[in-house]
Amino acid sequence: MPGTDASACRGAPCPPPWAADTSNSAPPQPESNRMSRRIGAALLAAAVLWAAPPSLEAQTGPHDEYLNHNALTSAVNDLVSRHGNLASVESLASSREGRDVWLLTLGASGDRALDERPALLLVANLEANRVAGSVAALHAAEYILEGYGSDDDLTRLLDERTVYVIPRVNPDGAERYWTRPDYELPFGPHPDSPERDGLNSTEIGADLSGSGHVQLMRVEHPEGTLIPDPDEPRLLREADRARAERGLYKVMVEGIHPDSLDAYVAMGTDGVNLNRNFPHEFLYYQHHVGPHQVSEPETRALADFMFEQVNIAAVFSFTAHDNLRSVPPRNRQVPDGVAPGPPSIPDNILNGDRPYHEFISERFREITGLHGDGEPGEAGSFPQFAYFQVGIPSFTTPVWTLGEGEGDTRDHQWLALFDEMGVEGFTDWTPATHPQLGEVEVGGFLPNARVNPPPAEIEQLARGHAEFAAWLGQQLPEVEIVDTSIEPRGDGVWMIEATIRNDQYLPTHFDMGVRVRTNRPITVRLMPHDDLTVLTGNIQQQIQRLQGMGGQHTFQWLVAAPSGTDLVMEVFAERAGGLQSTTLNLR
Repeated sequence: MPGTDASACRGAPCPPPWAADTSNSAPPQPESNRMSRRIGAALLAAAVLWAAPPSLEAQTGPHDEYLNHNALTSAVNDLVSRHGNLASVESLASSREGRDVWLLTLGASGDRALDERPALLLVANLEANRVAGSVAALHAAEYILEGYGSDDDLTRLLDERTVYVIPRVNPDGAERYWTRPDYELPFGPHPDSPERDGLNSTEIGADLSGSGHVQLMRVEHPEGTLIPDPDEPRLLREADRARAERGLYKVMVEGIHPDSLDAYVAMGTDGVNLNRNFPHEFLYYQHHVGPHQVSEPETRALADFMFEQVNIAAVFSFTAHDNLRSVPPRNRQVPDGVAPGPPSIPDNILNGDRPYHEFISERFREITGLHGDGEPGEAGSFPQFAYFQVGIPSFTTPVWTLGEGEGDTRDHQWLALFDEMGVEGFTDWTPATHPQLGEVEVGGFLPNARVNPPPAEIEQLARGHAEFAAWLGQQLPEVEIVDTSIEPRGDGVWMIEATIRNDQYLPTHFDMGVRVRTNRPITVRLMPHDDLTVLTGNIQQQIQRLQGMGGQHTFQWLVAAPSGTDLVMEVFAERAGGLQSTTLNLR
């Protein structure tokens, strides 16, 4: 397995204080790749930037700090070395900069191969700066592995199911969380991405105020449309001309345009947000979405894995979006810029699938204790792709976000939360001198403060999400042969009946899976035999799905065969147990 370099931070800029292994050494090269594979609205200058509180101390352990690629690789290797009989690791893809996208496979050996069992896929860190998701994914893997043999539910989970964990889809982008900790970058590097109207990601921003962060500048301007919020002067809002309010400020990213032709700095536009690079509702010709669908090696590998690994029955991802704290509305609006799709491609969760989303959302809130409003999915996101195009249950959460709080806007709520926690997540507007604009004020939310929680919060948050992941894995569908009967009808004629059942919570197919036809029907067949003649009933029969919680179906055949003939019956349910068989003895 690749080695790690745990050297301390050298040189500037230093990463957040709690980040583990902050060296910028070259990443280990992949030993093997699973397969050879090669993903928006741009963040605007007025978008609010976040930050990690610089005053917090680093803590030890893989679940209370953030890990760069070398540290993540070390944590993955350590997990496998301690649980080698239950876990393995391989490289799903190699990034453009040569870093591995690690794939953990969890499961105990048994009668069925791991790739034939119903599987849960955990995916994290698609957006470059959402490194908290990597911690949560690793914690979930360790929680499940550590419980094997001591916890009945977790033991049963690894005996009967498979869990795939991809703790970091975006290793190149995540590395910039350490090399550019002063700036919020949800997108990773892309060598061929056009700069268009903004700075490219190697020239982003400038710290004019000396705060150590690239934040926002507010500039008094005749064309300004923003004014201080009377209820919270630290925040700005649009002036209401209908109420005789005149705009005062323009807001832009703190910095200087490199060619000095325009003092107004835009956000860098040459990177790709991997969570906007997937096919569903892909936004062509937009910033940060990539030149085309699954254009990046990481997203192409993940999309291929989803279609090739047909035992994946559900997905749980850690992204900027959230359909677990609350279920998306029935009348979800298609994002601006998305071309209308054919009528066969729905825009909303199908009515038959919604009750499952509602119940699972309820269980998520009960298990994690997290409440609040969900964040709508963006165009081109992985969670949307998994549900709308692969057709399987897809649940996502940002790990850390606002709960149920008071305030007119989310910005008000974030400020109140930071004040309550005593966390430095926002700096007041401070005078600074701009070489072209003159006197400006710099301030606002610090980079990544609203993206990744403080270290003191990580362990508890990760534990709750791990418990939910383990619970979700236990709900996966599984088709079983529960009864067979053979009734002689005389003269070598037999009536055969076979009943299959799904005793788990989730159905074998969501309505969306049936609609998009990416999930094959359940197939039951009698294997051909030289002495067998099927008189009634097809030798191979199919049903679209089985409901959960005891959903069952009985198949019948009237056949002719000599007494004593042994027939083999096969059942195939690709996402609900794979291939299984039983022998029928005609007596």
